Amino acid sequence: MITSFFKTSKPIHYIIFSIALTLLFIYNRIFERNFASNVFNCLNEFSYFLALIASLFTLVFIVTKNNLTHNNSFAALFFCLFIVVFPQVLQTPSKLISNLCVLLFLRRIVSLNSKTNITKKILDASLWICLAFLFDFFSVFFFLPLIVSLILYSVFEIKNILIIFCSILAFGVLLYSFNLLVYNHTPILSDYFSMITPEIQKKKNGNDIIFSAFMLSTFFLSLINYFLTGGFKNRTNRPSRLLLIFIIIVGIVAFLFCHIDSKEICLYLLAPSAILIANFCETTRHSWVSDLVIISLMIAPVIMWSFNLF
Repeated sequence: MITSFFKTSKPIHYIIFSIALTLLFIYNRIFERNFASNVFNCLNEFSYFLALIASLFTLVFIVTKNNLTHNNSFAALFFCLFIVVFPQVLQTPSKLISNLCVLLFLRRIVSLNSKTNITKKILDASLWICLAFLFDFFSVFFFLPLIVSLILYSVFEIKNILIIFCSILAFGVLLYSFNLLVYNHTPILSDYFSMITPEIQKKKNGNDIIFSAFMLSTFFLSLINYFLTGGFKNRTNRPSRLLLIFIIIVGIVAFLFCHIDSKEICLYLLAPSAILIANFCETTRHSWVSDLVIISLMIAPVIMWSFNLF
């Protein structure tokens, strides 16, 4: 029943998703914290809210423009449900902006499948990751999917690799000059690398365990669905689906090695996971399986709240 409602994309779906994210954002960012009501704080929160809504519609644009899913609203639905299940991703607003940059990066590398304007897309993708770096250091992990995308889309050439390094160099020069002129000091890269602390053995937090189990389940479900549905035979979407699976792998590794106060990095994995789970739901022959997945995600926040796991 739920599956049939979202099986065909309709404007009402995105109105519902926007309202749901708005209510969640207001509750999480306004009512659950000591919000000081003034013009500056209101403008800040409004900009973070716009970044969240823009992330939703950027995801919709990615899947629609590149035919990553059929004409349905599953990807947007799961993106919203994942945020409801893991509301801690809204705790660090800078990551909302960084996530939007990562989605714009994903938009450019997935479009490499068209084999047009390759150098421009690689340049744009590199600059989006560099921009995301300003808001969250751990976004640099996405340079790995960028390199892998060149291989998957058969555009792995020396000139394309040089474009990536030139983009990083140009961004570094601009960042260095800006800090020197405005703040009269130079950024120290070692300060950023100190944020990486291998804490794999220290993860006993309920959120960490639940999220790790969730991401591993998503990874294996996507991998199994990829082979069962003959994804390796579909030359059109094969590179994109493999790229999304690789992004999840990179994201899990980054999650395991990030600082204890930086667990909102899981936000970066919600969009790729939403696309892959959407692929699963639209290709399964049994609609009750899709209904079960959606209902489980709807019930999960209630269970987590009951056991004080948020």
